[in-house]
Amino acid sequence: MINKNLALILSSALVTTSLTAQTDIEKLQTEIDLLKTQSDILAEELLDISTGSFTKVDDSKAHNGLGAAASKVYYSQSPLSIGGYGEMFWAKTEGSRSFVDVYRFIPYFGYKFSDTVILNTEIEFEHGGSQSVKLDGNSESAVSGKILIEFMYLDFLLHKSANIRVGNLLVPMGITNLRHEPTLFPTVQRPTIEKLLIPSTWHENGVLVYGDIADTGIEYTTGIINALNINNTSTKGGKEKWIRDGRLGSANKAPFKPAFVGRLDYRGINGLLTGGSLYVGDGSNQKDDIAGTTMTIFEVHAVYNYQGLSLKGLYTISMLDGAEKYAEDASEKASGYYVTASYDVGTLIGSDFKTLIFAQYENYNTREKLANGGSKEATNIINFGANFFPTDQTVLKADYQIKDDKNKSDKVNTASLSLGFLF
Repeated sequence: MINKNLALILSSALVTTSLTAQTDIEKLQTEIDLLKTQSDILAEELLDISTGSFTKVDDSKAHNGLGAAASKVYYSQSPLSIGGYGEMFWAKTEGSRSFVDVYRFIPYFGYKFSDTVILNTEIEFEHGGSQSVKLDGNSESAVSGKILIEFMYLDFLLHKSANIRVGNLLVPMGITNLRHEPTLFPTVQRPTIEKLLIPSTWHENGVLVYGDIADTGIEYTTGIINALNINNTSTKGGKEKWIRDGRLGSANKAPFKPAFVGRLDYRGINGLLTGGSLYVGDGSNQKDDIAGTTMTIFEVHAVYNYQGLSLKGLYTISMLDGAEKYAEDASEKASGYYVTASYDVGTLIGSDFKTLIFAQYENYNTREKLANGGSKEATNIINFGANFFPTDQTVLKADYQIKDDKNKSDKVNTASLSLGFLF
């Protein structure tokens, strides 16, 4: 009897021990699974921090007026930041053959040496680079693209009210020159006025100081940059690109002559940006200078965003004092303005996809007053079309342009389609 009871006790103890061990194993396995899940989450967060979230652009963040992708390094958790943008388009002008252009691919590389010393760079690849192709079965012909440094500078972040930028940098003028990523303007091409009169993309060697003025909502940028060389063949030949062709940019051993640039912006009203900028420098900046000429460019601008509505406008005027020293019919004065209106119709139907319809009007005259007292007629351009954003950082564009240039011909109509992205 005793043996039977002992057997029962031992059997019960073994069962209890077995059940306890099984429960402990299940608890241990649950804890292991939980730790593995937490480890995976932590690994993802560490990867996100180490890469600076390079696959995502925060459209709400901009540093000193730059576009979102160009501003990434300032907000990156990682020392190294990689971003960029690209665009390509198809166009058909009335009476001409259609074409496709792999227009731009632009990588941004930034690096934080410390929280206060930051490197930011932009490298531009245009028109697919340089290559040789056969067109219409003819012999090979060179198709010329280009690769260049569009900016490369060090930022010294000293204080909210005063920071220093040194190197090859974007000239702080206009709307598009600082914010030229393709998701930031609705037309396939950038506004013509911000190509010819404010020669975007305009970048020069120099030093800038920038910051906020107390709590006024006013931002300033001022400094010394390399002067435009208006003593060029386009000025002497009476061409409309006489300002644009004055850029020296990051050219090899470019002559350096200091010019002044200054900008003020006011952001104290929600959704509104207003401001203006001024450039003043010698007109001739080359080995064989022509003394006694001065180039002045002034512009005012405004941007207003309210819910799905966006309004944008700019006016600029350029004066070349001493133009007669270059040629009798060199341009002495140029001016122009444009206005752009767009509306996100997706907000009317509650769509998650941003869909803009837009219209833009430009009026400009690059040769409004000539050194000999003559003048040319103004050019008018009307653009209208639509943008569709599959995501916040990708866009498909369609626009139709009507250009009325009485100095050359009658109205010229061009249809265009494009894709653009930033990252």
